[in-house]
Amino acid sequence: MNALTKRIVFVSIPHIFAEAEEMRREGADRRPLVIVSGSLSKSLVIDYSRSLEALGVKKGVELKDIAPLKDRIRLLPADQEYVEGLHKNVIERLKNYSPSVESVSPGEYYLDLTGTRRLFGREIDTCGSIIHELHWAFGFTCCIGIGSTVLVSRLASQVASACSAYEICEPSEGLFLAPLGIELIPQVADEVKRELKLSYNVHNIGDLMLFSRNDLQCMFGKEGGLLYDCSRGFARNTLVKKKSEKLLEKHLIVSSESNDDRFIRRSFFFMIVDLCRQMRQEQLFPRVFCLKILYQDNYRSVMTGKLKNPSFFEKPLYRELELYLNRALKRRTCMKKLSLSLSHFIAPSCQLSLFQETFRMERLAGVFDLVERRFGRNSLRYGA
Repeated sequence: MNALTKRIVFVSIPHIFAEAEEMRREGADRRPLVIVSGSLSKSLVIDYSRSLEALGVKKGVELKDIAPLKDRIRLLPADQEYVEGLHKNVIERLKNYSPSVESVSPGEYYLDLTGTRRLFGREIDTCGSIIHELHWAFGFTCCIGIGSTVLVSRLASQVASACSAYEICEPSEGLFLAPLGIELIPQVADEVKRELKLSYNVHNIGDLMLFSRNDLQCMFGKEGGLLYDCSRGFARNTLVKKKSEKLLEKHLIVSSESNDDRFIRRSFFFMIVDLCRQMRQEQLFPRVFCLKILYQDNYRSVMTGKLKNPSFFEKPLYRELELYLNRALKRRTCMKKLSLSLSHFIAPSCQLSLFQETFRMERLAGVFDLVERRFGRNSLRYGA
């Protein structure tokens, strides 16, 4: 094989949430874990211990669907913050093998190992080192696929057994794809796969070769195009480089004693005050916000969107974001952590305003900034 042949690797950690908890759990309770989205009866299964695969536990089912197993398992809410930290550490370790690392969610990582043979040897040997390192450092069980495109590498990881790598040479990729079941096709809804089986007797990817792109798009719309590309092996062989977007972020840890709406609203306002002061110093307007709420039952809510009126003044920014805070406060569970981040910054417009209110707000904010720089942050107080 030519050393410059495209070699895309997909590293899959299918039980990253459960294995992360297994590594840090304490006590004598060694029952298999089921990780859920919250503590309510309608919570969904996010992950589970590998030993439960034989019992038919699946991701996405409700707690009532696994009620017969309640005495044999231990339920835990997903600790998103903890797994997010491990996710970043995994990416940093994978960058030791390739500068091109792409990840959409925790537990799924693409690497481009093209041209790395002189550094690490064969790609499959490099994957063996990755499996060993991630298991030793984090206790994760990996499945790795190697191919010339992101599609082939991903599908190869799904047929690989635990702690192993499966490599598909480029001339054999068509033969590899044809007999695979359509349930392995990524980014296609389960309803579409079910209809393919029941209505069209399509069970393998190779069976899709009987249909043209137009046929599949007429039957399934946009997902029909995905089915056509998958059956022909059409997929990208380059990884998407994530842009290093500037981000301003503030966090609030809420204790049980001070967990009331008035305290949270007041603290949220001062978070915005601090962010606006920093943006005025750097002369930046934010265009996108992200509000993350972590509740006491470890349920996480994420609200993100574009700001209708980008500004670095407290009053208009708080007025716009207060709607999302009110929505978060409606959940009848105490908050544990609140995070607000602003991104996608632009320079302020140089157009002169026809109204005096803007000039007044700008002069007032400038005076406040000067006072706080000279006498400290506690030199000003805000009324209700």
